[in-house]
Amino acid sequence: MVRAVEEAVNLGFHVEILSNCYWATCDKDALEWLIPIAKAKDVELTLSSDPYHGEDWIVGEVQNAVKAAKILGIKTSILAVKCPWTGRRCPDQIDGVKVDLWDLMYKGRAAVNLAEKASKKPWREFTKCPYEDFIKQERVHIDPLGYVHVCQGISIGNVWKKPFSKIIEEYDPYENPILEPLVRGGPVALVEKFNLPHNEFYADACHLCYNARLLLRNKYPEILAPNQMYGEF
Repeated sequence: MVRAVEEAVNLGFHVEILSNCYWATCDKDALEWLIPIAKAKDVELTLSSDPYHGEDWIVGEVQNAVKAAKILGIKTSILAVKCPWTGRRCPDQIDGVKVDLWDLMYKGRAAVNLAEKASKKPWREFTKCPYEDFIKQERVHIDPLGYVHVCQGISIGNVWKKPFSKIIEEYDPYENPILEPLVRGGPVALVEKFNLPHNEFYADACHLCYNARLLLRNKYPEILAPNQMYGEF
């Protein structure tokens, strides 16, 4: 990762790293791990701290990383995700660093393990993706297997099979059998296009979309990949 950060900065990119801080087991370790990142210069850290990553909102490893980042002069922010089962309030800051609280998206493990206890809405309300604009795509995720995701679990190619520049150049959501209905009418349109069985209520748009995609994986294995995004290892 350090090599990738160095290369990106040398190419003129601003780099932001999102981490769960598993490596920051103590002050000394946190400092040791962050020294190479600090040397790369144009880098920011976003650290995850919430009950999904520890016992409470404030995770000890994150506190260690924050302390080390301050010493090294690395700009840092903290990301937390809403937790429906805890009665404790998310703090506004941890050791002087602002905490940004995000909504929980019910996809992947959240759809399987957490959606049952969530409040639900009628499935026909989910006529738009609330998080991605597939027509004006401004970001992608590239996983360790090379898959390029416009949303986690929706792949538009693999960098080990085709150059990344070519994948981006050829991207057209209207030609993609999964993205076309999502652009046109959100998860509802995806369900209707393939006449998929469904429940009457879902936690959010991601919950409906994820469950619909599970039913389509055999039909579109190269798009709805990799297996790990769908709980298969």
